[in-house]
Amino acid sequence: MNGPLLASIFTGLQVGASLVATEAAVAEVGAGRLGFLRYAIALLILVPVAFLSSGRPVPRRDMLPVALIGIGQFGVLVALLNVAVLHTASPRVALVFATLPIVTLALGLRFAAGRVSPLELASIVMSVIGVVFLLAGEALTGRMLAFDWIGVGCAALATLTGALCSHLYRPYLQRCGVAKVSVIAMLASLVPLGVMALVEGQGLPMGDWSRQTLVLVGFVGLSSGVGFLLWLYALSRLQAAVVTAFLGLSPVTAVILSVLFLGASPTPTLTLAVAMVLVVGSLAATAFAQRRGRKMPPLPAGGGGG
Repeated sequence: MNGPLLASIFTGLQVGASLVATEAAVAEVGAGRLGFLRYAIALLILVPVAFLSSGRPVPRRDMLPVALIGIGQFGVLVALLNVAVLHTASPRVALVFATLPIVTLALGLRFAAGRVSPLELASIVMSVIGVVFLLAGEALTGRMLAFDWIGVGCAALATLTGALCSHLYRPYLQRCGVAKVSVIAMLASLVPLGVMALVEGQGLPMGDWSRQTLVLVGFVGLSSGVGFLLWLYALSRLQAAVVTAFLGLSPVTAVILSVLFLGASPTPTLTLAVAMVLVVGSLAATAFAQRRGRKMPPLPAGGGGG
């Protein structure tokens, strides 16, 4: 399996783990403050990588659009996800966010590079079916309350934001490289997240945080730095809809970690097994399609950060 596919798999796992960690810490930290700290810590990884990369700097004309996309990708998307897990369980949020491939495909009809092969489309649909099957039983049993639907709505808006940003990033990644684009985008996101942290009025003073919360904040930040580099690396070499298909791993990851660490009710074994077969099968189909499919243009020299 090649590097971009491995990067996509890691991102799917990281998103699920990060949502569970966020659910465990967000009430104590606050949605805006957690988002701000998440990317302030992630920059500790991104800045050295960008400094050491040998590609040319981002042109001045590209600074503003890259910053605006970063505000969407980090400021808007992450704030919405943090609010979502305040209102509903992280596996539900991960389920909604895992529909990103279909939303990306729909938006891709407006982008020249948004086409995928029939096999890739089938694998994406299979992935979404798998994660829907995993958690649909909960909604059918009436366990979804009005408060939960607020969280689901925020997750849906985050999904739409992520799909749009996935397409908009690609030309800048190919021109400027992963690491330098990442730093500019993430720095720009700290402004709205910082404002949100100041006005939200949620969370405890930092001195009152538990040791567990400090560890969770550190994990979310560091894993986000690594995960976003790998996400952009994959986007620069694969179609956006194919990369986002691997987010099908995130709900499965979130369910398993929620059961292990948050005391959530375990999903029935048969349901989990069927969902895993569908998700893993979709990933295998995506990998096979990529081996047979067309190659994407490589990054510029020194652009790789993963």
